[in-house]
Amino acid sequence: MTTTDHSVSSHGLLLTSITDFDAPLNETFHALKRALLLCHRITLVVSISESSSTKVSGSDYSNSNGALNKKAATSFHDVQRFLSALYVSFSKHAQELLRPLAELDIVFQDTCGYKIGTGVADEIPFHVLLGLPAVTKALAGINQERTKNGSKALPVYTLDLTPEREIHCHLVEDMDSTVAHSKIHEGEYENVVLGGTFDHLHAGHKILLSMTAWIASKRVVCGVTDDSMLQSKKYKEELESLNTRVDAVKRFLRAFKRSLVIEVVPIHDIYGPTATDTNIQAIMVSKETLKGGEAVNKERDSRGLSQLAIEVIDVISPTETAVDEVHLKISSTYIRQYLAEQRSKTTAPAKE
Repeated sequence: MTTTDHSVSSHGLLLTSITDFDAPLNETFHALKRALLLCHRITLVVSISESSSTKVSGSDYSNSNGALNKKAATSFHDVQRFLSALYVSFSKHAQELLRPLAELDIVFQDTCGYKIGTGVADEIPFHVLLGLPAVTKALAGINQERTKNGSKALPVYTLDLTPEREIHCHLVEDMDSTVAHSKIHEGEYENVVLGGTFDHLHAGHKILLSMTAWIASKRVVCGVTDDSMLQSKKYKEELESLNTRVDAVKRFLRAFKRSLVIEVVPIHDIYGPTATDTNIQAIMVSKETLKGGEAVNKERDSRGLSQLAIEVIDVISPTETAVDEVHLKISSTYIRQYLAEQRSKTTAPAKE
């Protein structure tokens, strides 16, 4: 079993199918755990089938009316719980393997707006295709598309799920009761804004970005704090550059929902584009940054601009979260600390 982080990453596309966002996820949890033994980076592509039997095949690697109709009845809270469960489970296993830099991206096949993995629109190349036996035909279909597009067919790994204890029977149910559960649906707002540092993009960031893109129908504006606002950060020597952070946010949002206009801009204060943009309808915040959203509305009011709807996500805690009674460290600070410790090990003088 691998017990150290890898400097050279292998990127795998893992295909899974669910019936709805409340379905038990044991198979998907186990598939992620197995895939993590093979790849350092995983993109999980989620399709929604119409019944309890997996109906993904090589011929229907595209939108289906059944899936889209089911999505239309899905609320913000349902999707957030789903993403949180998967991202936290992956983070748990990555830490068990002493690989905190392992990465997971989750996209929805009927939301992303392109045939991911087929080699035409993939911004980060894939090296392997992964899935349970039920999606073998769909993986073969991806390789057929790749061949048609002039891309090289990829190795296919069927993940054998031998009997194991159940990791989690259900999704994350213990969301913070002080945060109102949003019932808005996909594409509820045309233009949505959010902001943050987005250093070493991790699970918490990805949930926040995903939900912002999910509720937007036309445009997402993301403000990324510039270096002048980060002087007091711990382990600031391990901070990613502004350009790196901006590019990572753009890449993730484009992978999640290609149809959106995506604007990622440096910001020098807490307001950024919200102080002047008249087209924005909503702002996405976490419960920790709710006061920032309220400050934005106060500033807009002083400028005669309309108030923004404030959508609050109960994002993973900056320090820890409890799933299956396992505490995780999911934060940019933890990642920077890990990198600093690894750097000190490599630069420390050898003992005589």
